[in-house]
Amino acid sequence: MFKKPSIKNLRLRLAQSEALPQLTLMALITGFLAGGLLIAFEELLFFFGIFSQRSLIPESIFATLASVESGYEALPPLARFLSPIGGAIALILLIKSCPPQRRTFGIAHVIERLTLNRGWLPITSTITQFFAALIALISGFSVGREGPAVHLGAGAGSFLGQTLKLPTNTLGVLAGCGTAAAIAALFNTPMAGVIFAMEVVMKEYSLESFIPVMASAVVASVLTQTVYGPNPAFQIPIIPSATPEELVITAITAIIIGLLAAAFIQINLFAIQKRQQKVALPLLIAGLLMGITAVLVPATMGIGYDTIEVLLTGEGLNLQFLIILLAAKLIITALVIGLGVPGGMIGPSLMLGATAGACSALLAEQFLNISTTNITFHVITGMIAMMAAIFQAPLTALITVLELTHSSQIILPAMVAIVIACLTSSQIGKQQGIFAMQFLARGQNTQLSPMARLLNRTGVASLMDTRFISSSRTTDLSALHSLINDNETVQSSQWILVEENDQTLGIIPASTVKTVITPLDNGLTDLTAHPDYQSAVIIPMGATVHEALQKMEQLAIDHLLASNHQKLADSLSVRGVISRSSIERYCQCQNAC
Repeated sequence: MFKKPSIKNLRLRLAQSEALPQLTLMALITGFLAGGLLIAFEELLFFFGIFSQRSLIPESIFATLASVESGYEALPPLARFLSPIGGAIALILLIKSCPPQRRTFGIAHVIERLTLNRGWLPITSTITQFFAALIALISGFSVGREGPAVHLGAGAGSFLGQTLKLPTNTLGVLAGCGTAAAIAALFNTPMAGVIFAMEVVMKEYSLESFIPVMASAVVASVLTQTVYGPNPAFQIPIIPSATPEELVITAITAIIIGLLAAAFIQINLFAIQKRQQKVALPLLIAGLLMGITAVLVPATMGIGYDTIEVLLTGEGLNLQFLIILLAAKLIITALVIGLGVPGGMIGPSLMLGATAGACSALLAEQFLNISTTNITFHVITGMIAMMAAIFQAPLTALITVLELTHSSQIILPAMVAIVIACLTSSQIGKQQGIFAMQFLARGQNTQLSPMARLLNRTGVASLMDTRFISSSRTTDLSALHSLINDNETVQSSQWILVEENDQTLGIIPASTVKTVITPLDNGLTDLTAHPDYQSAVIIPMGATVHEALQKMEQLAIDHLLASNHQKLADSLSVRGVISRSSIERYCQCQNAC
């Protein structure tokens, strides 16, 4: 019989691990929400950035600027010094207004919530991230907008699931969909967004997740392309085929980039450990350090996309300046993010890699007499190598370079650079990805077993047994036997709920109800004295099977009652029974498949 569509039926269906059509529908909505939120963020960033710079830069100079980022270098030295300090003060006021447990932001926050909280992202943290990122970027901190964008996208997906009261097993997937939508929207690289979400954030590849994540990235890309056009984040010239000499230079550069990536991670961890849980003093120090650096090396302000555009053309490059810029940008970015400035690292990592690649090309020309006419090649491979090494995300980096350049000729050199840089950072530098290292520094374990991930994708409602009958606590045992034997519907029942005053007290397997129990003086039987009786313990209908299993192990029990309520309530709220044996059978079936 056809079931009328309803939100209740949607919740029940989404509790199944194979609810692909319904999950994809939710993913499409997530992509639209995340894309729209990021468009609003970009527009506000552009508006306030233009407004603040117009008030500080003479009109004759302001009219010649190519972008908001170009305006930082045109600011007077005093403005460059005071801007990050003012931004730090504003961040302190904003973050201090949040409860201590809501003061984490960015991609690390999203990974933590996906792993330890099943994708439940507080909407208050998402809202705070929106405004904190605007403050950090407008005031000129050396941070990216990609980390905040991932938080905003994942928060939009999680908020959708929370608002519709969807099962917990869907929240993580929707947060991953928002992550993919964010990266796809910012760089106009939908496939890179999908791979980033699954490789870095969700850390799994499965059909149940891949299709919805892809759908969300497509919607966000279409939305942003409608508003801003189809061009990717960077205008990259045509890249000629690499010569053998250039491949050698690429390999050497990748080793250097791997070491630089390891240094970046170590500096970031140092700042995190010094910051501890403090807010005001670390942010003030970050503002002061950024202000001093901005006065000495103005190009360190902002994300660095304007610098990347210049490097891609290869015109008017100065080796000494690029080396100073590379060192200053690497140190200040790692420090300010570690000290608590709520910004991202993807954009700055691309700028660092581009600068390192350009430096290598210029050094090769100066000392090895190798022409730098193909400097774009070295800039691109440097960008991708640095991104891959810092995040230990080789597949994401490879897909990104392919989508940015639309060139198959770059694939082989990019693979060489990615492999060498990742190996250098992990084996010589002894560093994992930066987020994994941050969690290790805080003593957090975000690694889940494959089985735990499977059970987190499955809702309690999908495994619960709804075949139960209710009985009073004191009952005539022979009458209960007759009821089970004479009624075909009741015969199929697997469980007996023991009730008293319309409250569910506990549960007995129906197959063991014939066990002889000493009757009371009035001839009735107290079912709570049954040897297989278990007191009622509630698990919410929207919980995951992994949560149910953890609760069973914690309380040393074998059965839970799935209910519409968080706590024990009237018998009408009980919807089914989930048992340890049903979970074990499900796991065995999945392993066999």
